[in-house]
Amino acid sequence: MPDLIPFDPKKHKAIELPGGRKATEYTSTAEAPGGGAWNIPQIWFNKKTGEPKLLTGDAAWNASKDYEDSTGNRFPRFPSISAAEKAAAGKSKAGGALAIKPKRKKLLDVKGE
Repeated sequence: MPDLIPFDPKKHKAIELPGGRKATEYTSTAEAPGGGAWNIPQIWFNKKTGEPKLLTGDAAWNASKDYEDSTGNRFPRFPSISAAEKAAAGKSKAGGALAIKPKRKKLLDVKGE
């Protein structure tokens, strides 16, 4: 299997789906290595060509584990499948992998008040 990486908004564009829709990722919830649950991608990209590849079931799980082991990056972990599914639904509703993180507000240093 070629070197595969998950969606990276700096490197990849949303892929075209049938019917004209676009997707940045499909997320699968499964039991995580070491216990609990994790949300893992099912759309992977060839590291060299950027070509997308759909992985499901054991193939997605194994690619996720291999990616973690080789990079040190970890996919989100949750205490239960239901907690992971809730988090995945919230991420999807917020825009998926392209969701913009809110900017932190800086506190003003106001002296003399």
